[in-house]
Amino acid sequence: EGVHHFGAGLLHLGLQRTDRVGIWLDKRVETVIASFGAPGAGGVMVPMNPLLKPEQIVYIARDCNLRFLVTSPERFALLAPLLGRCLDLSYVVLTESAADSAALPPGLSVRNWDALLGGASASSGHRVIDTDLCAILYTSGSTGQPKGVVLSHRNLVAGAKSVASYLENGP
Repeated sequence: EGVHHFGAGLLHLGLQRTDRVGIWLDKRVETVIASFGAPGAGGVMVPMNPLLKPEQIVYIARDCNLRFLVTSPERFALLAPLLGRCLDLSYVVLTESAADSAALPPGLSVRNWDALLGGASASSGHRVIDTDLCAILYTSGSTGQPKGVVLSHRNLVAGAKSVASYLENGP
């Protein structure tokens, strides 16, 4: 249910097909919901390693034209002074309420997770097919800047089946 509500919230904010949705969180429920909800609504998830520094997050955001970012108030506080460099970023979704967001660049809005999930009616999202873009995974950048690896919905399903097979996962 949370996955559908998250996707509907993004659509309510104007999510277009293939809009990039960055996810800069630790391992937590919101990470999973955003990871499935963004592609389910027709967007593209861009998971960001929680160990990255704010400057690295800004690099990725600029590189893939991030339009939405899901993060925590603590991470947002570290990132806020640099967000003026992320020209395509329109919305930051915070997992909890944050104190002050008055110093944001023009055109950038902050939304609360609970309000996003509760403020939009259920919607089926943009139509997606198996060859559509689903995710952009960034390399570690050990030999330079990180590079985005583009994956379709079909790529992710094939990868999941492969991993489930060698781990001998069952229903």
